[in-house]
Amino acid sequence: MTRRLLTLLAAAALALSCSITRNEGPGPLSGAPLGPGFRAAAPGLPVTVAHRGCWLKEGKDFYINENCVAGVLMAARYGYPAIECDVKYTRDSVMVLMHDETINRTMRNASDYSPIGEPVRVRDLAFGELRSKYVLASTDPSLRVPIPTLEELLAACREYGVVPMLHSEVVDSYRLAHDMLGDGFIAFSASQRDVSHARDWSENCLVLLDPGIDDAPKTVSRLSGIGGPCGMSTMKYGMLDSAYIAAVKAAGFDVQASIFPSPHEQRAVRDGVTIQLSDFWWFQPSGRKVLCSERKKGIRMTEGDSFSWNPEVPDFCAVTVEVEFEGSLEVSLAGRVYVLSGGKGTVPVGTRLYKARPDVRVKALSDSRIKSFVAKVHDCGPTNPER
Repeated sequence: MTRRLLTLLAAAALALSCSITRNEGPGPLSGAPLGPGFRAAAPGLPVTVAHRGCWLKEGKDFYINENCVAGVLMAARYGYPAIECDVKYTRDSVMVLMHDETINRTMRNASDYSPIGEPVRVRDLAFGELRSKYVLASTDPSLRVPIPTLEELLAACREYGVVPMLHSEVVDSYRLAHDMLGDGFIAFSASQRDVSHARDWSENCLVLLDPGIDDAPKTVSRLSGIGGPCGMSTMKYGMLDSAYIAAVKAAGFDVQASIFPSPHEQRAVRDGVTIQLSDFWWFQPSGRKVLCSERKKGIRMTEGDSFSWNPEVPDFCAVTVEVEFEGSLEVSLAGRVYVLSGGKGTVPVGTRLYKARPDVRVKALSDSRIKSFVAKVHDCGPTNPER
């Protein structure tokens, strides 16, 4: 990792040595001793996990790539309590970080930074060859580094207080995580047999199981069979309705919504998921400088009425909206659209930004009344105050 990026991120990352608090709810939700920083931003909100690390793009190209050490440091800057990472074996059984079976999408030839032609599978290459011939893609030449090992990523998580969620069927990854972090990691897989092996080393790490198409009673039964702190995770937003969430939580288990598209991402928050795995969701404003804000009260809107707010912002920031209303609204942040209805209490929405304007837009989908609207831009740059 470059000295420049380390310097930029150190202040924000070291601030993650704060004490742990967790979502309130029935049962021991997120009760594993996952260490400093793993917490929800506020009661009733889920713990947020950055999907494949805190990657960032400039246009269509990566600035911070997926599954890399720089993503750990960027997660610390943005205040994410945890990151997800994907573990693969090389041909000679070295554990490296890569989501795809091939390296073509996220890597380039090291010799000239050209695209990789024929498909190159991680499992077909020895570690030395993979490490020497290819680099991670980045718009910043200093971040075009070799593929990271799991050990390197875990070391960064330990240093900067970020909890790693190992999306892995490589059983040995759980052993290494326990060796380096004790119980302070999350094991996550669709294979109950494989993820249960986390208990071979750790009685108290959080284990998340993707239950496939199982209904709530079956899911609760499977989680009970694993033992210790457990939960479920699914990408099936049609399956994970409020009744399903309530049933799993009532049994004392966590519920993770995995990269739901908007507006389902916001619905999952409303319905009470305890963990949100997301590419963009952000609501970690505690201790962060508010750069600018917009407030409105007592606004009556007829169907089709709208207003917007789009200030100039720095490269690294995040935008949040908290709205209390009656009726039905469409709220858009940087192009991500959320449909809010019902108007029960204050509804929070937020997203991280990199070299992008917040572009906050609110449209009434029916005759509505906004009791209170607050939009804020939060500084996530290298001079963030400690949390």
